[in-house]
Amino acid sequence: MSDSRPIAVFDSGVGGLSVLKKLLEKLPDENYIYFGDTARIPYGEKSKEQLISYAREILDWYGSLDVKLALMACNTSSATSLDIVKSDYTFEIMGLIYPTASYIAENNFKKIGVIATSATVKSHAYKNAILKLNPQAEIYETACPGLVEIVERGEYNSKKAYEAVKVYIEPLLEQGIEKIVLGCTHYPYLRAVINEVTLNSEMLIDPAEFMVKSAKNYLDENNLVNHSQPCNSQFYVSSNPAIFEQTGKIFLEREIKADLLDTKVYSDSKSLV
Repeated sequence: MSDSRPIAVFDSGVGGLSVLKKLLEKLPDENYIYFGDTARIPYGEKSKEQLISYAREILDWYGSLDVKLALMACNTSSATSLDIVKSDYTFEIMGLIYPTASYIAENNFKKIGVIATSATVKSHAYKNAILKLNPQAEIYETACPGLVEIVERGEYNSKKAYEAVKVYIEPLLEQGIEKIVLGCTHYPYLRAVINEVTLNSEMLIDPAEFMVKSAKNYLDENNLVNHSQPCNSQFYVSSNPAIFEQTGKIFLEREIKADLLDTKVYSDSKSLV
């Protein structure tokens, strides 16, 4: 059997491309529809009510496109909206947090730092998920305002990025943490400067790895794998497609074409015709 329906991947901007890149490596025969909600970035400074509303609009639109699986490639959405909206749709919706918490518990890490957006930290989603599986763990959460914008501007290897990362990471290192969870999909692009601050390239945990494993297992177990050719990836944004294309080319190491999708027409599938 073969199921050629697309997999939905969405984020507030280019950050979710770190998830899509891993998907293309591990599941190259699938079709993807990526949406970056660039008109409303950063998600981390929005209210929970706003974020739930955004998630519903985007998922309603994906539903009109008959996707077989939706991936919240955004930690903020995963933290604030997933549990509230996931039962409202006929397709499976996955987030980043629970697969990562399972990995941490399985490896019995004791002292974990989580760097994330303000909304994700405020939700305590990572802390609650990890402690549910390992009550003895110590979790140190740090909100990192400004890092998303640094990545969106393509300044992820700049002195400005290093100085910002240093302010957020050094207090965690003083706590003697074993691992740092990259609790925002924009943050893997800051890996080089984070490693420069920590002096330990083995310290980082990227939730994208565990989301992709969960997605692969789900497709295999439910006979939803695509075996037809050719496969393609479509990209949509809610503002500035040219900027998204420039940054996306660097992140995915390939040319991409992004179409503009107005936030007012998410649920109107005709907008893509």
